Amino acid sequence: MKSRNGQSLIDILVGTAIGVIFIFAAVAAIAPALRAGSQAARTQSAAWLAQGLLSNVQTWSDGDWHSVLALSTGTAYQYYLIASSSPYVATSGIESVSVGTSTYWRYFYLTDVERDAGGNIVQSGGTYDPSTKEVTVDYGWPGSPTGTASEYITRNQQQVYSQTDWTDGPSSTAGAVSTTNFEFSSSSNINYSSPGSIKVNGL
Repeated sequence: MKSRNGQSLIDILVGTAIGVIFIFAAVAAIAPALRAGSQAARTQSAAWLAQGLLSNVQTWSDGDWHSVLALSTGTAYQYYLIASSSPYVATSGIESVSVGTSTYWRYFYLTDVERDAGGNIVQSGGTYDPSTKEVTVDYGWPGSPTGTASEYITRNQQQVYSQTDWTDGPSSTAGAVSTTNFEFSSSSNINYSSPGSIKVNGL
């Protein structure tokens, strides 16, 4: 009788030990999957926030291109939009956004665009296009690698002129104008019949 009781106790201890081993093995297998799922959810939320900022910048540029041109270009100049105002307002810095229990950061910067003779965008060696900018959004969360999303924005609803220099044209006889005077060079499509006004016909 004592032998059977001792044997049963040993069986229980062995079974318990095997069960504990299986539990630890299951936890070790599930934990990486849970971490990967959490990482994927954060990545998806961060990418969604980046696309939201890109969309807001597009909307803002459609309504106020002059404010876009007023911003400095280059990676050193970081901006975000105050979307609670109407219209949107661009301000310097990095935006912090909370989603659930996670906090994300995002900002955008602008890059000038150049085009070749065929109108294609080129990295260098082209002509500056004042009606197009590349907007890039950097985003992430504390401890994460930086994500990037970008697209081009353009002003295509209005005409635009870019003053490149003040040198005189080929028909000028007075040279480049450096002071205020009452002279102008002869040009076509110029109506100066009304005193005090100059109008470019057809615009």
